[in-house]
Amino acid sequence: MSNSVIFRNVTKKYKMYKKTSDKLLDILLPKGYGDDFFALQNISFTASPGDVIGIIGVNGAGKSTLSNLITGIIPPTSGSIETVGETSLIAIASGMNNELTGRENIELKCLLMGYSKQQIKELTPSIIEFADIGHFIDQPLKKYSSGMKSRLGFAISVTTNPDILVIDEALSVGDQTFADKCLDKMNEFKAAGKTIFFISHSIGQVKKFCNKALWLEAGEVKEYGSIKDVMPNYEKFLKEFKEMSKEEQKNFKQMVLEKRSKEKKELEINKQENNVYKHSLEETLQKDLTKIKTNPNQSYASRTSKQKRKKKGLLLKVLWSLCILFILAASGYVLKNKNFLVSGIKEKTILKVKDDTKNSDIINSDKKVGNSKDDNDNRKRMDIRYVNVNAARIHQDPSLESDGISMTSFGDAFEIFDTKNNPTDDIDWLKIHYDSGKEGWISSNIVTSVNDHLEDKKIISTINGLLSQNQNVSDIVKMIGKEKTEIDSQNVPEENIQYLYNKENTCNGISINLNNVNIESLIGEIGTPQLQSKNSAILYHGLEYDYIFYYSNDISANKLYINKVKESVVK
Repeated sequence: MSNSVIFRNVTKKYKMYKKTSDKLLDILLPKGYGDDFFALQNISFTASPGDVIGIIGVNGAGKSTLSNLITGIIPPTSGSIETVGETSLIAIASGMNNELTGRENIELKCLLMGYSKQQIKELTPSIIEFADIGHFIDQPLKKYSSGMKSRLGFAISVTTNPDILVIDEALSVGDQTFADKCLDKMNEFKAAGKTIFFISHSIGQVKKFCNKALWLEAGEVKEYGSIKDVMPNYEKFLKEFKEMSKEEQKNFKQMVLEKRSKEKKELEINKQENNVYKHSLEETLQKDLTKIKTNPNQSYASRTSKQKRKKKGLLLKVLWSLCILFILAASGYVLKNKNFLVSGIKEKTILKVKDDTKNSDIINSDKKVGNSKDDNDNRKRMDIRYVNVNAARIHQDPSLESDGISMTSFGDAFEIFDTKNNPTDDIDWLKIHYDSGKEGWISSNIVTSVNDHLEDKKIISTINGLLSQNQNVSDIVKMIGKEKTEIDSQNVPEENIQYLYNKENTCNGISINLNNVNIESLIGEIGTPQLQSKNSAILYHGLEYDYIFYYSNDISANKLYINKVKESVVK
């Protein structure tokens, strides 16, 4: 049986600072500043499809850090992690926004997982039904109890049907009825051969549901194996820990902290890897001690010289830090006054555009109506920009404080009607129209202009090679813009193709399921995409159509979305 999760000597290290200013010193000083804290050290294990692994350990053992590493939320400091299939984390309010309603959070979280708006629309009723939170689905998340947040998060994650499921204390809140409902759902996943990691302090739940246990202690794997072998030892440890006095528990925690420090790690490495130098090192130390005893003055002079060199090195570090601070201060001044510095350029540019537009209007008025070539040459180009992030909010006003009125996702194209700079949040806001004419504002940081294009013929030819022989994308895309009744009368429904419709029942896009197409091969055949969202999607911009390939991992694409290119010119 192949492994679905593989950890090889994975370590996760964080920096510990006593005060906020220490972070600046860590950036400026060549060797860094602050104490290292190893949340996890040298973690190695494998998991197979069908494994249900209970991750156990006392508070601070590294369980949540491990869950974040499995799902790819945080990267490891060292070592390697391999996962096969889509992963999903279920934790209280994980990946959700307190200011959005439950329904909006469903859309947000699904967009971040790479689902199209049409797919989200189809999934939403089943998610709401499973969560069973009633009218609260249309209330802001900040009004939810912890149990309600857990219900919604669990419902979203299990409905999207992941291959690897990580449950982090999600069943520790809420009533027993919902916990039983969740366990039934997880048993379905278990029977389907999915890999499940179950993090809980409830020994009863772990015993009832899991077949393996991974015991973490001080950021290291204490034991890993069958639930029958590991749990008795863990229960014995908990019993002994509870019987300890407060002083003994304090000493135990101090030992754990020392074990997870950088110095402790270095000592262990020295013991394991540098044991061959032990005798020669002892001889050298003995010689040094002899020199100190026989000639203390010479030894003192040597120490003084070292202290001088140390002070000189510290002085150089301080001078280097001051230089960097001066550069940062100068950069900050330029950024702060950027509007003043470029205002003259902007004003000249605006005047020039107005003059060019006026001259263009005069020339166009003298042209004959039938000359399409001249018309095209004298049209005014629209400002079309594409969303370059997985998901983002459309705001009611040009401010981060304004209400979010809708969501947008990667590859959505918008015409820009106006621009406003908000000095409070230092963002250039763009006025757009969405959902058949409604007005809204988006940040200029989440959109990109796509000026070049590829030949549709080349892209479609590549896509045809990915589909069955009786399917031709050239014929399929012709359905865009037609009424639903006309499409239904002309086409036989196919499992891997879905026509998407707007409120007027006009086809505005096509969704095609792909059979795990290799991303590198796809890029090799078509070329470099004009737009790419890291580990999520790529966009190819043609003359007539936009092609968005969605993928759930770094290897293969499983969904293609095609829509009509937004007109780039208007009369």
